[in-house]
Amino acid sequence: MTLNIILAIVQILGIIAVLYGIWIGIKQLKLNRQQRRDLAVMECARSFEDREFTEAYRILAELEPHLSPEEFKALGPEYKAAVLRVCMKFETIGLLVYKDVVPIDAIEDLVGGVALLLWDILHNFIVDARESGNHPTYFEWYHWLVDRLKERGRFTKQPPAFVTHKNWKPKY
Repeated sequence: MTLNIILAIVQILGIIAVLYGIWIGIKQLKLNRQQRRDLAVMECARSFEDREFTEAYRILAELEPHLSPEEFKALGPEYKAAVLRVCMKFETIGLLVYKDVVPIDAIEDLVGGVALLLWDILHNFIVDARESGNHPTYFEWYHWLVDRLKERGRFTKQPPAFVTHKNWKPKY
């Protein structure tokens, strides 16, 4: 074996090592991104366990959809505080989805139905507050999130998880 052949083999092995290193690096970046997304989803899920949010959800979910702004205002300050609690949560979630920190399918599965239910109850009140306060960005990301969830159509096209996944078995 000549020196030229040995050098050629070493160069080929060097190129293979570099390509393998790049491949490993790309796989590691993808794994890190997935881990960050999983952690973000878990943090979102944990944030909905907040006692104040749960109480706000409870009192708002008992209301009829499409209340007029006047009817809503007549309910009193406890309900306005509940609106702020709930809407700020969904405002944050909407922005996190938009920034691609949290995948929309995870939010859809986690709290999509709740987001849509509460939006139907609060929509008129929020739109009125935007217009009367000349504040067009009032809960804009919550509104954006609801529009995206409606576009996806899961809640009108797909049965609930307990029906869709009734035959689910753990992978291990």
